[in-house]
Amino acid sequence: MSKRVRTLLRVSSRQQLHDDDIPVQRAEAEQYIAKQPDWIFDREYMEKAVSAYKNSVEDRAVLQQILADAREKQFDVLLTYMSDRIGRQEEYSFYVATLNQLGIEVWTIRDGQLKTEEHVDRLLNYIRFWQNEGESKKTGMRVRDTQREMVKEGRFVGGKAPFGYRLVPSGMVSNHGRLLKKLEIVEEETEIVKKIYHLAIYQGFGYEKIANTLNAEGIRAITSDRWKPGTIAGILKNPIYMGYYAIRRRAGNGRGARLDRKDWIYSENQISELVIIPQSIWEKAQQIREMRRKKISAARAQSAKQYEEQYHVPFCTTGRLVLTGLVYCGYCGKLLKNGSYCNHWTVRSTGEKKVSFAGRYVCPEKCRERSCYSQDYLESIVLAAVEQNLKKVKTIDLSEEIRKKRQLEKATFERELKQITQKQQALQLDIKTLEEKIPEAIRGNYCFSAEKLSELVREKADRERELEKRKEKIKVSKTQSDNREKESQQFMNEALDWTKLFEDTDPAAGKMLLAALIDKVIVKNRDIVVKFKFHLDDLADSDRH
Repeated sequence: MSKRVRTLLRVSSRQQLHDDDIPVQRAEAEQYIAKQPDWIFDREYMEKAVSAYKNSVEDRAVLQQILADAREKQFDVLLTYMSDRIGRQEEYSFYVATLNQLGIEVWTIRDGQLKTEEHVDRLLNYIRFWQNEGESKKTGMRVRDTQREMVKEGRFVGGKAPFGYRLVPSGMVSNHGRLLKKLEIVEEETEIVKKIYHLAIYQGFGYEKIANTLNAEGIRAITSDRWKPGTIAGILKNPIYMGYYAIRRRAGNGRGARLDRKDWIYSENQISELVIIPQSIWEKAQQIREMRRKKISAARAQSAKQYEEQYHVPFCTTGRLVLTGLVYCGYCGKLLKNGSYCNHWTVRSTGEKKVSFAGRYVCPEKCRERSCYSQDYLESIVLAAVEQNLKKVKTIDLSEEIRKKRQLEKATFERELKQITQKQQALQLDIKTLEEKIPEAIRGNYCFSAEKLSELVREKADRERELEKRKEKIKVSKTQSDNREKESQQFMNEALDWTKLFEDTDPAAGKMLLAALIDKVIVKNRDIVVKFKFHLDDLADSDRH
């Protein structure tokens, strides 16, 4: 009597498909069926880009369809290339047992028939699928390790080219025979990228306002007719613009929440030919973006006045007062608000209408001692204090102190990395030992059950992964420490004439520049204290006038 045979074809990623098909597995199955005199091919089941490790039996619609068809006695044999095409978890051994109970023979081209009638058969199946799970973990680790090493070496790991770049052949071929590509700057798009960063940093524009500005100016968008806030956000967050590749920017293999940029894995060295934005500018954009996000989160739980008192990056850069969000009343401690007004009048002789602006900072509590300060008076004093303190930078040599501080930080980082590596090696040895004991546990010849050993393996593997995350975080901190040393030295060497800069710029840019320099200004009648937030700890942090 002939047996009706159905085949299961599966690949776990799109890259393994050939013209959206799985021809190699199909050809192998056809040849295998042809060698069996009583087998007749009935139909095939296909899973394209479906992981048998990340998905359970219940999550895979094709396996559920096979089970339903088996219950209706539609076929007699299920054939697949290897057991790992069915699954890569221990639970799949029970799926095979269920099919057998329904009268379905399960065969693989590589391993023969998967039986579950005898105890030893069930044991072999359990071990086989347990091994498949282990191979998946190892494969995933190899892929992640390969991507990590490629990124560290400054190599492109795949995907679409970000705006400002194009994909070109790299001259290298992958192990699978595919021509690898690399990024190359598109010169005509670099000015747009620079404009986006300029609007974010020096004008204080948010994603939507930047998108609206580009659209209003008729600047060509990337993939649609108009620029969108999400596109702008992607450009401002991507470290490729400062010449660094980065992976693990989101949890869950790129599908989950965005991780803190300190936890990203970066290229070890800057790729000079890919730099569009200087690193210091990119870092400044991140600081502004992250501070804004904190302000928005705080605003959901507190009043606007409260979050302005905690976060000093301007939430809004409109208006003529450049110290908005920075000035506090020395009597009540409240943040001064905009109390400006306009005078309107008409010239009698000519009938010409005129208007004059009177800028004022006003205490919201209207303190009796003094509650109002004119814009010209307050801003002239603060700008003079800024100029005076920046001149100090040119006269103080902190190079040796900075070098000593960074050396101490470097030694601490290296010590922590060494300790983590030792702990990882111990965990890896424990995992190997436990895995070797699982077959004994399955046979009942070990003091712990297979389930308990598997649980212990998973716990130790989780701990090892946490240590790896900690190691990568330390490496990023070490890189940032090195960058801070360079930036601090550059800050001292390139102190600007801020007074002239403020004279030449508009109020929005002035607000952003002052927010980068000043922590807060406390005014108490004629007693004005300007507190600076220079990253150079040895500089005086305030100036009284």
